[in-house]
Amino acid sequence: MKKFVLCILVAAGLSLSGCATMSTVDGVRTPLGALTSPSINAARPEIASYKIILGLITSGYPAFLEATKGHDVDIKATTILGIITTVSAVERQ
Repeated sequence: MKKFVLCILVAAGLSLSGCATMSTVDGVRTPLGALTSPSINAARPEIASYKIILGLITSGYPAFLEATKGHDVDIKATTILGIITTVSAVERQ
């Protein structure tokens, strides 16, 4: 029973944190490990982002397109247990 409770606590903790799964650098896709902290790209200013929920619903994409128009950007994606993915445009360095 204690192991089950510990597993539940670990799963709950992981569900609260995001995992960086993919980034681009100069347009080249650079996959990141599932346990890589999203802060790896924190020094790069975010221009805009949108969300994909359950791989079915996209929220905020038109505003994302408008905000990134004319900018030279790289893309990073952060997912929370495959439920919500946040796709962000960051300034290309």
